[in-house]
Amino acid sequence: MNGIWRDIRHAIRGLRKTPGFLAIVILTLGLGIGANAAIFSLMDQILLRPLAVHNPSALVLLDGPGAFLGRTTNAMTFSYPMYRDLRDRNEVFTGVLARFPFALTAVWRGASERANGDLVSGNYFEVLGVQPALGRVFNASDDRTPGAHPIAVLSYGYWQRKFAGDPLVINQTITVNGHPLTIVGVSDRRFTGIQIGSAVDIMVPMMMKAQMTPTWNDLDNRRSRWLNVMARLKPGVSRTRAAAAMTTDYEDAVAIGDLSVRLLRPSEPEELFAVAADD
Repeated sequence: MNGIWRDIRHAIRGLRKTPGFLAIVILTLGLGIGANAAIFSLMDQILLRPLAVHNPSALVLLDGPGAFLGRTTNAMTFSYPMYRDLRDRNEVFTGVLARFPFALTAVWRGASERANGDLVSGNYFEVLGVQPALGRVFNASDDRTPGAHPIAVLSYGYWQRKFAGDPLVINQTITVNGHPLTIVGVSDRRFTGIQIGSAVDIMVPMMMKAQMTPTWNDLDNRRSRWLNVMARLKPGVSRTRAAAAMTTDYEDAVAIGDLSVRLLRPSEPEELFAVAADD
């Protein structure tokens, strides 16, 4: 013990003789502690807090990691025809939604800026259980005909940042990727999207795909996978039962192969409910 204290005293005397080095040590420790605190805060926000949707534990994310012949834009994606089959031919989900993130340029009163956009299915907000903070959100009738639904819903954060929370923004026109869209609503204050750690600014109906991404459309191309698909389990339906039903019910529609089941938890976003799919 005496040896330890002797070493400590020796170290302190040495640091006193080199005040510049001492300052660097103190600064380094401070930065390290500050960085750890910042990282923990970020992890708390991203991993430990649930999605701001109704009953997030009932949501599952469908994944298609199997062999595939065709175009794949992102991981965990389906083509729009595959999504439509999953949405319309199931007995285990109360609803199945689709979403595609895209970069956009928004023009408002002559000023343009880059923003984060999501193309979403008409049932997106209904399946998630997200209500509007202002105006309204999309419904199924807003997403029926390609190119026929030039409307947008703003996220609450974007509304505050870009429009200073002005309620008169409803029914005003914002130009997105060169196309005028009517703002019909602002989403719930807590809702920032379904991709944890990435906030969406503007949401547009899926049927506006050709206008929002003019270099490619692929709404009717079964061999082009670009959609994230999420579903809400019916009450009393387990993930195991849902996975089994996917194999049985959708083999002809979407050629689903071997199953890999992982649980989507808001606190553990890396754990996903996965259904291996081929086309």
